[in-house]
Amino acid sequence: MIPEEDAMLAREGHPARMVAAARRSWAIVRRHRVILFVTMALSVLAGLIFILMATPDYRATASVEVEDVPAGAAGAGATQRPNAPGDTESLMQTQLEVLRSRALAEDVARELALVGSRTFFDGMNRKRPEQGAGSLSQRQVEQETVLKLLQDGLDIDLPGKSRIIQISFTSANPVLSARVANSYADSLIRTDLKRGFESGVQARRFLLGELEGARADLERAERDLAVYAARVGGAPPPDAKEGGGEEAPVPQGSVTARLAQLNAFRAQASADRIAAAKKWESARLSSVETLPEVLNNGAMQQLMAQRAEARAELVRQRQFRKDDHPEMREARARLAALDDQAQAMANTIRASLKEQYDVAVHGEKQIASEIRDLERQALVERGRDVQVGIMERQVDTYRLLHDSLLQRYRDMASQAGFQAGRIQPLDRAAVPARPSSPHVGSAMLIASLGGLLLGLLLVGLRHVFDDAVTSAETLGERVGLPMLGSVPVTGDRAQPQEIFSPIASSLLLGSVEGLPRSILVTSAQEGEGKSLTLNALARALAALGKKVLVVDADMRRPVQHRLFGLVPAIGISEVMTGQARVEDAVMPTGVAGLSILPCAAIPPNPGELLATPALDGVMSHARESYDTVLIDAPPILGLADAPLLAAKAQATVLVVEWGRNHHGGLRVAVERLRRAGGSIIGGILTKQQGRAYDYDYHRGG
Repeated sequence: MIPEEDAMLAREGHPARMVAAARRSWAIVRRHRVILFVTMALSVLAGLIFILMATPDYRATASVEVEDVPAGAAGAGATQRPNAPGDTESLMQTQLEVLRSRALAEDVARELALVGSRTFFDGMNRKRPEQGAGSLSQRQVEQETVLKLLQDGLDIDLPGKSRIIQISFTSANPVLSARVANSYADSLIRTDLKRGFESGVQARRFLLGELEGARADLERAERDLAVYAARVGGAPPPDAKEGGGEEAPVPQGSVTARLAQLNAFRAQASADRIAAAKKWESARLSSVETLPEVLNNGAMQQLMAQRAEARAELVRQRQFRKDDHPEMREARARLAALDDQAQAMANTIRASLKEQYDVAVHGEKQIASEIRDLERQALVERGRDVQVGIMERQVDTYRLLHDSLLQRYRDMASQAGFQAGRIQPLDRAAVPARPSSPHVGSAMLIASLGGLLLGLLLVGLRHVFDDAVTSAETLGERVGLPMLGSVPVTGDRAQPQEIFSPIASSLLLGSVEGLPRSILVTSAQEGEGKSLTLNALARALAALGKKVLVVDADMRRPVQHRLFGLVPAIGISEVMTGQARVEDAVMPTGVAGLSILPCAAIPPNPGELLATPALDGVMSHARESYDTVLIDAPPILGLADAPLLAAKAQATVLVVEWGRNHHGGLRVAVERLRRAGGSIIGGILTKQQGRAYDYDYHRGG
């Protein structure tokens, strides 16, 4: 049978099919609404338990600003160029990775003294490690745990496309969250300043090396010029000397020019001797470590830096260890060795000053001797002028390079320590007043939505794997029976007559002769609505002009007389035991053409009574007087009554409750009837949920 609604949907097209699918889905949800409601209730309950048992977390946020170039950088206004978007993104990602680095976490842990702090572990809801693991000591394990907790609790955010970095930290202690967030911001700023300072140091160190090389070249060129002039018996021109004057040149090669040059050298040597004597006198009377030559010596500066580091290391070790600890003794020995080296180097420098003084005295004497010998010298070769000119130009070139490097080094040294960093503080993290998690509204919303989705999923799975009979297709697939009609769920026991009129019309075609003379109405289980269905079918057949007899053969729980509002004195049990005749037990129902053979007294063993030949007499008499006999039989499963009655009836109608009977039990019931000789002409689906054909149409659905 093709329902009228399906034909109507086929005519209406795709929108109508979508509406029908939505209604079927709603029917499925309504059928399994208990699963949906229970799932949602359990999910909400789980959300409440989570909120009540969860430890509140507090989130504090500090923010910093990242600039293109360090603030206050020399020449920033002239050299700054707009950065490409890729450069800005790369810069921000670099700062994010610095924030996530282990080095910065170690800096924060060291600044806040988190290693060994029980407050930190309590704030992070973690137990403090009490012993080592493997080759790691207890303190090393604790330090690794602190770093891991810092990195896990850190959250970094870049709002939009700005240059602002928001540094957040979450813990169960609001004060701890604020301290750690601020410490991260401070450590990031310090790291940026340190990185800029170290880059400046490296640049100055490189420039100093180049300057030393240029100075050495200049000295070598001047020395070569002086040596050559002395070797050839002449004197370098005034502009070849340091700070050369602008006097008129004296003819090269003349004795006068040579004497003038030697006199100038002697004056210079005297000045050098006097200066060397002063330096030596000062070195002899002063402390070695305060000498400018000692302080300006590169090797001495490096040695003093190492000594300062050794002294700082000794101070740091003293905070954690006693003086007799091996590492403390080693640190003190290293510091003493560095002190000895520094003292030895200072003494060496002082000895060099004495040597310089001796050299200056010797040089002055030598120049005086050369002046005395100059009077005996003859003409000097003219060719020395060309070589002297070449050497002069070389000296000028090296001096120009040396002066340029010296000026750059002075400029860079004057800016050292005064350049601001690239990262500037913006907002300090305040102690949060309210916990950031768990958020009651969000948690309950997630629990409700999760429960709804899980409930819908369970409903869908229950529907997919449910093998209960819910339609004509499933009835045909499960037990191979056609569906005569369906009865929807209503709140009243009395069903609308128009629902059963099509079913009654279908029974008129139940056999080759038309309406079967006897029809057994039964069900696989009790409570499926077989008695109400038989009563309504009897009324519908009577309305079609048929003379109908209702036989209440359910002698275990007879209900037909109550449905018709009758109180029988005798019934079928008395007829079958020979205590009364059929015509005496039949009662009118008040409905035209409809009579009933009720069950008055309930026999002790109905199955044995139905197995006697008396049932054949009752059926024969009823078929002679009525167009059809509707027999109300007990359920099939668990009882032998229905198979006995099915063998006596011409046709059998199986009443199946919607969504209750599964194919296993229903197939067993059908097979029992067929093995007993019953002829099942179809099934009636009762208590159908969802849209019911003509019934919903008249309700306005």
